[in-house]
Amino acid sequence: MSAHVRVLLVDDRAITRAGIRAVLDRDGRIEVVGEAVDAADAERQVLRLGPAVVLADAQSPGLDAVGMVAAIAARCGDDMPAVLLTAHGTGGTAREALRAGAKGVVLSSATPEQLVSAVHMVSAGYAVYAAAGPQCPGAGGELWPGAVSRPDTDAERARADLLTRREHEVLRLLARGLSNAEMSAELVVSESTVKSHVQNLLDKLHLRNRVHAVIYAHRTGLAPAVCACSGAP
Repeated sequence: MSAHVRVLLVDDRAITRAGIRAVLDRDGRIEVVGEAVDAADAERQVLRLGPAVVLADAQSPGLDAVGMVAAIAARCGDDMPAVLLTAHGTGGTAREALRAGAKGVVLSSATPEQLVSAVHMVSAGYAVYAAAGPQCPGAGGELWPGAVSRPDTDAERARADLLTRREHEVLRLLARGLSNAEMSAELVVSESTVKSHVQNLLDKLHLRNRVHAVIYAHRTGLAPAVCACSGAP
């Protein structure tokens, strides 16, 4: 079993931190190792705890998100944890924080499943961006990964030739964020059959888990950038 993703939460509101911790704790593969209330506290906790991901609210009233990212980058250098921000939109502070070294932005209206997926994506070395989209009004918008280093997408896409038609369908549904139960209903098959298809496509594509399957589908163009409005990754 792979190690848990160690996460530091940063927000000056205790009730917000408690809610996000509850979401992450349900995943079972994420460990919240600490909490911080402002940028200075976050920097101290990063140096003390060594988290893999720093999850912070860019609009937290008591947090200078851009200054926090810059300070952590200056102190940690190449060992900097991935900073993932939640924000009401992708303008202003969010863009400045990305330029300062943050690895991604997820809309505050994102679903719990989207947030968990984003944490796993940035911990795996990918940048994650969220953008509001008309095809998903009122929800978390689009969530899509961008590779830190450009992969050989032609070679990666060629592996998809090994997939059956049904496995291609399952991969596209995974990229939409559907759970096994939702894929079962969509495809009119049992959940055990869905699980078998997921495991088969992971094996054929040499992918470690469902999160990596989502990343693969998007960066190779095998799945369009659509809203992951429901379901678990």
